[in-house]
Parts: sequence; C-alpha cells; structure tokens
Amino acid sequence: MTTTVRAVYENGVLRPDRPLPLAEGQAVDVTVATSAVRPDDGPDEELTRRLRAARTIDEWVEATKLLPADDGGYDILAALNENRVWSGEQPLTSPESPRR
Repeated sequence: MTTTVRAVYENGVLRPDRPLPLAEGQAVDVTVATSAVRPDDGPDEELTRRLRAARTIDEWVEATKLLPADDGGYDILAALNENRVWSGEQPLTSPESPRR
C-alpha cells in the first residue's frame, strides 16, 4: 500500500495532517520530499491544517496565532448567551455576573 500525506516536521517528529491507515506498531518505509506551500494554500488552509494536526493545547494555541488580529469589539460570551436565549436555553452567565 502507498499513501501520500502532508506532514510537518516539529521537534524531531513528523506529524501527519490526518490519521494514517496503519495498525499500531506497524513498520513503514518513509520517503521524504519537501514541498512548497501550494499557491492556493492561503492563511485559512494553513490554519486549518495546523489546527487539525495539533496534538497538544500548546500546538493548538500556536496555530491560532495565524488568525487575524481581534478587532476588540466582538464579545464571544455575549454572543453565546444571546444564542442560548434565542434557542430557549438558560444563558451561561447572568448580565450582572463579573467578567473574567
């Protein structure tokens, strides 16, 4: 069987961008060919690839640094509460709750 996958080399380890169809402990032969990022791979594709490849919270947080800068005006907690109210659910916090 031959499978080609994109992987990232980090800290001495190749990390595939998706699970491989291999049994645990199965031996494989690896051929490494460096690849340039394809022209259609913009920041969104790179972000998605890195988020999917993240194996630790630190790797995930590092990948989120590719996101555009926060404009400072979006309140995620307020938006979540508003969605919960619209769907008939209890808000996550009350309006008078202190913000963290």
